[in-house]
Amino acid sequence: MSRFLSAIFGAGFLMTIIKKIDSAIKLLFISLIKPFNKVQKNKIIFLNFTGNYDCNPKGICDGIIKAGYDADLVWTTLKNTRVGPLFFPDQVRPVRRNSYEFFKELASAKVIVDNGISTAFVRYHKKRSQYLIETWHGSLGIKKFGRSANNDKSWLRKAAREGRMTSFIISNSDMEDDIYREDFWKTTPIWKFGHPRNDILLCDDKEKIAALNKSIREQYDIPGNAKLCMYAPTFRDNQDLRPYMLDYGRMKEALKTRFGGEWVILTRYHMRTKKYLKWNMFPNYVINVSGYPDIQELMAIIDVGITDYSSWICEYMLRRKPGFTFATDSENYAEHERTLFFPLSALPFPTASDNEQLIRNILNFDEKKFVKDCDAFLKDKGSVDDGHASERTAEAIRKLIEA
Repeated sequence: MSRFLSAIFGAGFLMTIIKKIDSAIKLLFISLIKPFNKVQKNKIIFLNFTGNYDCNPKGICDGIIKAGYDADLVWTTLKNTRVGPLFFPDQVRPVRRNSYEFFKELASAKVIVDNGISTAFVRYHKKRSQYLIETWHGSLGIKKFGRSANNDKSWLRKAAREGRMTSFIISNSDMEDDIYREDFWKTTPIWKFGHPRNDILLCDDKEKIAALNKSIREQYDIPGNAKLCMYAPTFRDNQDLRPYMLDYGRMKEALKTRFGGEWVILTRYHMRTKKYLKWNMFPNYVINVSGYPDIQELMAIIDVGITDYSSWICEYMLRRKPGFTFATDSENYAEHERTLFFPLSALPFPTASDNEQLIRNILNFDEKKFVKDCDAFLKDKGSVDDGHASERTAEAIRKLIEA
């Protein structure tokens, strides 16, 4: 029957019908299961769109664990999520997204923590006695994601649905407040606590950072005395790989000349890009860390950061460590890929449109000017990140579950 329908109406039509049937079944299933699973006061479920233990949900979860609150912590995983003691704390119970157990946990959680619009994507509408806390997954980034920049009508409908359900949303700046108000969270109460995932970038626990540094270096067989540069660009919808063609050899020599020491270059590509790359084409001093789940942990140990339009560089700015942008397709990107809040030149990082300019920017890097520009940028955007966002958020959640 499916072949017959596909032959008459086309494969796209068939997939649309299948998705609608699947959605209808899911809605029916949720409506049946919700009433039989009462909300438990101390249960918190985390929905991270990657499925991994990372991003703002991780920061919040770690804050709750550190504070010792009496909470049942449930983490939503995906099909390929790695689970076990190496990837999740003992206090966390992983549950597979869209499974029977997942919907039971979701229907019985007092607090739902979401870093995207996953709650809307699974077609769940929270109960009146539940709280949905939206954390989002970027900060001070330059890419717009709302109605003015997204033509995906299905995504926009889900985002609007998530916005209507959200009880609180976490912000780290005046700029982010304005972005939220512009589209999907016009009246949602804002917790301007800073982003929990950024706490590690401002961590003053030297032993913790040293242990993290050692762990990552051992995992990727990186010499302990090597300095680290991370190149982590965003994706391109057209899957064009030309914008990623760095001259690694000359860049490595430029880093050595300007900053001294021997260098290893880490590359972390977006999940939508890495499958198109051939890693055997890279020199041996370039190490692929695309599979490492938590980019914040990588940001906490590197010495130099390089990206194009990815928002992580704006968070890395909190460390006041050297950073650069490398964007060979800025005009095309802004016109055909993503609308930007402001041009790359508005960032404190020296901007390059080709390898020659990137090399010059590294060799001529002015640290004093860079730090001054970072301070001015963060002040202008009203940044409140100070390394204690996890504590504030955990305390606010404790008050919700104990009310």
